[in-house]
Amino acid sequence: MLANVTLNAFGETISETLKRMDLMARPELLLDSLESMSVVLASILLFVGAICLVRGWRWHRLIVLVLALLGGVGIGHMLSLSMGRSMVVAIAIGLLCAALAAPMLKWTIAILAGGVGAFVGANAWGLLAPDDAAQAWAGASMGFIGLALASFILSRVVITFFMSVSGGVLFVTGSIALLLHVESVRTPILTHLEEAPMVVPLLVVVASVLGFIIQRPAGGHAAGDEDHEAASA
Repeated sequence: MLANVTLNAFGETISETLKRMDLMARPELLLDSLESMSVVLASILLFVGAICLVRGWRWHRLIVLVLALLGGVGIGHMLSLSMGRSMVVAIAIGLLCAALAAPMLKWTIAILAGGVGAFVGANAWGLLAPDDAAQAWAGASMGFIGLALASFILSRVVITFFMSVSGGVLFVTGSIALLLHVESVRTPILTHLEEAPMVVPLLVVVASVLGFIIQRPAGGHAAGDEDHEAASA
């Protein structure tokens, strides 16, 4: 009985995650998510996002574990909605994901890179083909497969890319969510976002590009870093 409940909850969690994959292309869902975000969570996203943008490549081992922890907490939170809301469940699953990620770092990087690729693919599909937004799963699938496979071939570039995109999303959404808790600017920000829903995706793109430029491979120093990574893998 418990196994059936767990499987059903897991299935619902996956379904809900897929529905939210094209978040940036759905302004009403994005605003709801930003408004419902707590100060603590927004601060964590802002902090982790800033580190991903500035030091993503150099600290990627530690950051991958943190992202696995946050992803596990998110999955655990959605699972707990079906099994009885409990922060203990969310934290326990987050710790489990981080513990599993540590000894399987390459595979974890491939999964996270694939997840970022799926996010980019789904949102690109939703923004470029709004009439076929229901088929965003196709863009997500192509993005996941492409970036997950590329992570084994072009590890430096892919890690830098997915750190930059992850950092851009976390930093921008965390910043806006924190600003929405300031009463003096809450109404103007909400009004502007409703009138210009493309502002958030644009800010994410700008932040991601800046993060990639900051971390980009640069001459022999970057090559030495990559050789060191290959030797220590």
